[in-house]
Amino acid sequence: MTEATQDRLASWITAEIDRCGPGARLPTMRELMRRFRTSQRVVERALAPFIATGQLEVRRGLGIVIRDPVPSAPAHEADILLLYKVSDSRLARTLILEIEKRMKAAGISILLLGFTDEAQALSILSRIGRFRVCLLQTHFETLPLPFLSRITEIADSVVFDGISATGLRMDAIGTNWREAFALAWRNLRAAGHERIGFLPSAHSARPIAMARREYQRLSDAAGQGAGWLIELDALPGSFPGADISTSIAGLRGDDGALSVTGLITWGVVEGYLLDRALWENGIVPGRDLSVMMLGSVDFPSEHLNRFDTVGNADAEKIDTFERVLRDRLTPDGPPPEVHYLPIHTARFGSVDDLTVDVTG
Repeated sequence: MTEATQDRLASWITAEIDRCGPGARLPTMRELMRRFRTSQRVVERALAPFIATGQLEVRRGLGIVIRDPVPSAPAHEADILLLYKVSDSRLARTLILEIEKRMKAAGISILLLGFTDEAQALSILSRIGRFRVCLLQTHFETLPLPFLSRITEIADSVVFDGISATGLRMDAIGTNWREAFALAWRNLRAAGHERIGFLPSAHSARPIAMARREYQRLSDAAGQGAGWLIELDALPGSFPGADISTSIAGLRGDDGALSVTGLITWGVVEGYLLDRALWENGIVPGRDLSVMMLGSVDFPSEHLNRFDTVGNADAEKIDTFERVLRDRLTPDGPPPEVHYLPIHTARFGSVDDLTVDVTG
């Protein structure tokens, strides 16, 4: 009899929830006892499952209140979406593939998606589900608002490769290339170089633009002007070898002599391209022209263990991405922020110290 009464009361409560909707109040405990001619224990047992699932709430002074339905958490297609712009950058590919390997080894589910342009990316994103984290790699390309908006719709959090996307509620991981350039400049100046050129990309991305601005500022302060700024119309990692060679040839004056004694490059991510361009111009680095690259100090294909390099360490970069992604997969992880990578200098002998008298 007791169980039958409890079942009948539970059915009545279900019907009342459907009929009255959120915010409505059920009869008091005492009224339910009287209406169903049962004990307080039976009423409490009938109410318990509805309270446990959040359908009902006992509020002081209000009694038993029907709550708004609690939305179920959306299912995630995978833990992490690795979304990347297809490029020629070996560094970019290395990061994505290493992160994929590490996450899978830890039992974290991954979906790897590459895209060639915004339209294709939006088409892909319209057909996939939700993810706990999206690691986005655009390789200096601009980030259109509809594209970013769609990513925030399908991902609980976003981790961005590069520090272009600052001021947004997402993690951004990258190098302050303005700082790296200033360090390379100081190294050359300390070695006695007073005429220094800069060969970067002409792209408008913030990190590149800030490095160019730093060159102009330091050049003006040193009284050399910014006349030896050679901008290539290509993204970092996509410089044609012939363009590099032509640009370096332009550093020679009418008399054939080089107009600068030092050169800083950024965006030549394959050391053999720079090495060949110098060879084609009859230039020996460290003797005829002191060269410093901005890039990854521990990525041998970039500097060939031949060119002095200022920049981040690729191993530290990958470790940082792994740590931040794990933080985002943790419910009580730290808030999103901009993560600046430490800057290092690797010396391989491409800078001639003009302050040392080698004539004896």
